[in-house]
Amino acid sequence: MGRTKKKGKGRIAARIFFVLGLMLSISFGSFAATVVHRGDSMLALINYDNKNSLSTVDLSQYELDKDTDVINVLLVGADKNNDEQNADVDRRSDSMMIATLDIKHSKLKVTSLMRDMYVEIPGYGKRKLNASYSLGGIKLLYKTIAKNFGISMDGYAEVNFDAFVNVIDEIGGVEATLTESEAKNLNSTNYIKRRKYRKVKVGKQTLNGYQALGYCRIRHGKRQADGTLPGVYTASGKGDDYGRTERQRLTIAAILKKVKTLSVNEWMELVEVVLPNVTTDLSRDQIYSYLMAVVRMGTTELHQFSLPIDGGYSGQTLSTGEQVLVPDLQANKSALKKFIFKS
Repeated sequence: MGRTKKKGKGRIAARIFFVLGLMLSISFGSFAATVVHRGDSMLALINYDNKNSLSTVDLSQYELDKDTDVINVLLVGADKNNDEQNADVDRRSDSMMIATLDIKHSKLKVTSLMRDMYVEIPGYGKRKLNASYSLGGIKLLYKTIAKNFGISMDGYAEVNFDAFVNVIDEIGGVEATLTESEAKNLNSTNYIKRRKYRKVKVGKQTLNGYQALGYCRIRHGKRQADGTLPGVYTASGKGDDYGRTERQRLTIAAILKKVKTLSVNEWMELVEVVLPNVTTDLSRDQIYSYLMAVVRMGTTELHQFSLPIDGGYSGQTLSTGEQVLVPDLQANKSALKKFIFKS
């Protein structure tokens, strides 16, 4: 089955990685003790969203898999930053992941959900997955995932663009290895928002916040005179949205590697940058519990997955000209459940 190309401008797709760094990379007791000691004041920085709690979504008509020893958190990056907070700009969930804390198998996992998957959105018919967020917010996105893939969530977290740039700069940048097509693309397009930072090179280097964000946004090259969009490929040969989500996962790993070297005081400084930009329906007690579970597990290795699976979709062009990924729902549902609950 072929991989379809995606149209449209590159989306801001990387605001959620530091949440993973915060939730999934805590592996030393001194930090845990500090969290307990300073937890109330620290967690007070988070924006708590009781109005949109996922626990209030009616999923009674769907058959869902759930395990009390497997915690799933829906992570969303919506392509609208603090400069775009107005009623005329729709919020889009162009970065969607499921972060899994698998206590049963002592594993940390992350699943990327391709935005162009063509699925049934309750009440709206067949649309791209990312349309569910702009149509009905986090609740409809959750309902759409539940309907199509049969996974129950324990909560959600959303992070904005500004936090991503700031946290990367706060930890001194992240390491990345760029291919020739990636470097050329970043230096010749507006994926890197600040022109003065469009000076990356081929090979291994440290990217600052704006450069890392641009790296995670790449989907294709600059449109040519004939209307074509040149491919931009990762070292493993992935392009389009597959390349973009791979870059996101590589950036997660780079963040985890960097934050593991921070002192407790540096952790606290980082937390003060991160938390004001986090919106979640998780309670303070839940966050405490999850953090302590990660500490007890003692691992920062991140197991990665993505939907649709290889060989489990077809690339199709709709009558409107829109290009989509049509997943084999049964195959993808089975593969996702195996990854989250059984491996």
